[in-house]
Amino acid sequence: MWKLSDLIGDYEESGIIKVSGTNKEYPIPMPKDSSWKIKKSPERLVRIFKLSKEENFNAFIIDVLEHQAETQHHGRITLQFPQIKLEVWTHNLNAITELDIEWTKAVDEIYEGYNE
Repeated sequence: MWKLSDLIGDYEESGIIKVSGTNKEYPIPMPKDSSWKIKKSPERLVRIFKLSKEENFNAFIIDVLEHQAETQHHGRITLQFPQIKLEVWTHNLNAITELDIEWTKAVDEIYEGYNE
């Protein structure tokens, strides 16, 4: 039987994001106040959200799904109440791009409405 910790895992240290296949002189810096962490294989941004009220949990998921549909940029979502793990990267590059960083900012703004 799987445990949530098996699926969610530990965070890695955050840092400067470098897009594969681009000049390494142009890293994409993560905002200093970002709660998103960088994971490897594939390189991606990860954050775990915790919502103790089930109605907020469900509404937040719906809002994230609507954001994905609007932007046509989809992250990986792992759900187990009260935690939601979101992972995002540009799949065809297997790396993090500015699009991913903008996606995380929008999700952070959505979360502000549900943060307890």
